[in-house]
Amino acid sequence: MDLDRISLLKAITRRMDWLGERQRVLAENIANADTPGYKPKDLKQVGFSELVRNSQLGMAASATQPGHFRGLGTRGTDTWKAERGKGTYETSPNGNEVNLEQQMMNVAETQADHSLITNLYRKQVTMLRKAIGTGGQR
Repeated sequence: MDLDRISLLKAITRRMDWLGERQRVLAENIANADTPGYKPKDLKQVGFSELVRNSQLGMAASATQPGHFRGLGTRGTDTWKAERGKGTYETSPNGNEVNLEQQMMNVAETQADHSLITNLYRKQVTMLRKAIGTGGQR
């Protein structure tokens, strides 16, 4: 069974990929906490409306009546874009804007989100196993 064909599991997998990439970006920020002039980065959050608009869930809008809106099409890229921090909390004399406390809070948030998504994925796979008759056993 190809789990990538199930739109919910595909969305969960994409979220896990995003969280992994965000963890990498945050680790880079922490590693450059003493680099002169370094400005921290973060990844742009992907909202639900953007997921639906970009058809990441396997859904596409279509006109079934002449008065309906047209679909928005498919997305052009699967990469996430890093963005500069919206506002800095403090800047060191050498121009570095990394706030270690804020970065560690972001890391903890990302870790909690990853744990939540992992549990959700595990529950969905268990439900599928029960549905096809393996009783949810590994």
